[in-house]
Amino acid sequence: MSRHNLPALLVLSLFLSLTGCNGLPRSSATDAPQLGPILPDSAARTAWITQILAQDPLASQDRQPPPRQSNAEVVAKLRQKRNIPLPDAYWAQWQHNLDAFDADTARHKEAERARYIATFTDQLKRVDDPTLLRLATAPDSLDAADRDAWKQRLIERYSRYIIDSEVSRDMIDAHLRRMALMDRQHGVCALDSDCWDRAPTP
Repeated sequence: MSRHNLPALLVLSLFLSLTGCNGLPRSSATDAPQLGPILPDSAARTAWITQILAQDPLASQDRQPPPRQSNAEVVAKLRQKRNIPLPDAYWAQWQHNLDAFDADTARHKEAERARYIATFTDQLKRVDDPTLLRLATAPDSLDAADRDAWKQRLIERYSRYIIDSEVSRDMIDAHLRRMALMDRQHGVCALDSDCWDRAPTP
């Protein structure tokens, strides 16, 4: 299938996989100082950590994806545009494949978000009570060195999330294989040369 028929997310993912993540924010600061060992839990520490995580945009974000055109609508428009004599089962499989790709993407991103939260939580568990209290209630009251260190840790965590949460080449290849198998099963390439199962161009 031609590139303009690919979902926008797939096209973007292909582009990022080829160009890399050169647009990620960079910090001129040196690495943040190493934190100490994990400190014993307490009710107060748990409450402060919960409060800090609730203030973090990524850790506290709504897991629901933003509204967009449904895969059913995408397939319906494509079916009308192509006007090829194919059974309902073909178009149902197309939607199923798009749904599977979206589900793979969502699971991958949520797993990386969980890793981000786990990393942040681990960092917070290594902080003494006065610093943890300030981070929870008045982060601006930290001294300049501590503020810079936590800013650097934020940049490192978020940059790692941006890199690792991108749709992987394996996920894209799996989607393309599903689409090629779908076209092969329905003999689409005999009806339209613009199909998923065609041989790659040399």
